[in-house]
Amino acid sequence: MKTQIEKIVLEIRASEGGSDSKMLVEDIKDIYLKSARNNNFGFEVSESRSGFCTIWLTGKGVKDYFKNESGGHRWIRIPPTEKRGRTQTSVITVAITVPSEFEFKLDRSKVIKSYIRSSGSGGQNINRRETCCQLTDKITGIQVKVMDKRTQFENEEIAWQRLEDKVKRTHQQRYDSDAYHNRFDQVGNSSRSIKKRSYRIKEDLVIDHETNKECSFKDFSKGKIELLS
Repeated sequence: MKTQIEKIVLEIRASEGGSDSKMLVEDIKDIYLKSARNNNFGFEVSESRSGFCTIWLTGKGVKDYFKNESGGHRWIRIPPTEKRGRTQTSVITVAITVPSEFEFKLDRSKVIKSYIRSSGSGGQNINRRETCCQLTDKITGIQVKVMDKRTQFENEEIAWQRLEDKVKRTHQQRYDSDAYHNRFDQVGNSSRSIKKRSYRIKEDLVIDHETNKECSFKDFSKGKIELLS
């Protein structure tokens, strides 16, 4: 049996801390790319802009390796741009998603089809014969009526297409909503009080608040995120 390649997407976003938070997005991105290289994972930075980036990662075991990275990452450090040596607390968030294209195919066995007489202008053929096609999706309750054409066949063909488009749009919205809530569950409200991990740079210390493990930031910055798993 052929082994299926695992795929995940890391979404890194600046939260609190202004320009320092944006710089930290780049810093953690570089650390994750080192981790990918260390473990022979495939990777691609698919989107990168100020304060935001996404990294696609592939390879056997990649899901398990990065599973603890989601949440709020709280950094306590002196920003590189700080001239007075003041310590600042900044927050970035990491969300993990499994990429998949939304696929949909209308189940016609769950659709009620009926023909009714059209009304309005269009001549005797349209008004006297049951040329209007009505389709109702039993799952969503969405209904369409088509009486644009003169024949029953033409109207039915259009009705199926319109129904599929409407039902697909409804399922797509639900899919997008689920994806949004999945991200929110991982990062919370992104405030300083919500933290998955703390980075105390002056103390050379990284603390994971879920696994209760610690490691030096020097080691972590080399891409050894497994030290906190």
